[in-house]
Amino acid sequence: MNHKKESKPLVSVLINNYNYSHFLNDAIDSVLNQTYSTIELIVVDDGSTDNSKDIMMSYANKIIPIFKKNEGQGSALNAAWKASQGEIICFLDSDDTFYPQKVEECVNLILEQQAIHLPIIISHHLDIIDKQGTYLGNQKKNKLQKYMNYSNFYEFACRYKCVPFATCPTSGNVVTRALAKRIFPIPECGVRTSADDFIVRTALLLGKAYDLNKSLGQYRIHGQNNWSNGLIKSHSKEFLLLQENFLNTKLKENNMKPVISYLQSMEAAQYYKVYGSKSDYIKLGFRVFFSQPDLTSFYFLQQTIKVTIKNKIKQFLGIKKPSL
Repeated sequence: MNHKKESKPLVSVLINNYNYSHFLNDAIDSVLNQTYSTIELIVVDDGSTDNSKDIMMSYANKIIPIFKKNEGQGSALNAAWKASQGEIICFLDSDDTFYPQKVEECVNLILEQQAIHLPIIISHHLDIIDKQGTYLGNQKKNKLQKYMNYSNFYEFACRYKCVPFATCPTSGNVVTRALAKRIFPIPECGVRTSADDFIVRTALLLGKAYDLNKSLGQYRIHGQNNWSNGLIKSHSKEFLLLQENFLNTKLKENNMKPVISYLQSMEAAQYYKVYGSKSDYIKLGFRVFFSQPDLTSFYFLQQTIKVTIKNKIKQFLGIKKPSL
């Protein structure tokens, strides 16, 4: 056995960037300053109109730069994956950063589990920083501990017709190449943002998840973050159905029963809160409970009833802002 190769697998770090030149140096430098050295850094610029290209070119042969027309995050990550050679894949949004030991700790965990050739996803926490890089005192944490009763997320999906986004956002996730091969390419049309929805949910369905219960990077909150300004948001119906179709296709490709039905599942709660009628949310609660009556679905039904009653009271009192 070649122990040297086993102990130092090549890691591909994939950075996707669009008009984040004011953060891009920090992201790239955080990868180049890792305590683990066997890294290829692939930076894809998705048709930026700022000076991102100049910044990327200033790193000469320290990175693998890819310049493409603007087609969205799904397209950018597909291009990065296609160019990668690593046995382990790390994802990094260009407005986030890694701590110096991030890659080394993730590699060590995979090697300890003798999982370099197995479909594995690792998720760690991320410290939240502001536009200037100041730590805001809290973290983006994964929710893997919440689902420890399940041997894998396919079992969860069979019961509840969905798979939760149980990890951190993009920059808190690492997958083996064995798992990435099952995921990529991801959809491009209609996936200008939130590409990690496709990566994470597919990885949880088809791989084994490990919780590296510590913060190994920084998640930046700023005005341009699509999902980080504290507002209640939901993906469109078209996005949810695209995701449903993609996940079911991946299940079939891996000889598993296609069981995802998002608009009939707990994962549709936010969609019905934002886009549905006043009764759609509570109807979903009853539908979920009667399709799989257990404690999980009961608590979900309980929540839909509680929120619906609260909103009825607010409506009676003339309070316009609903509870979500």
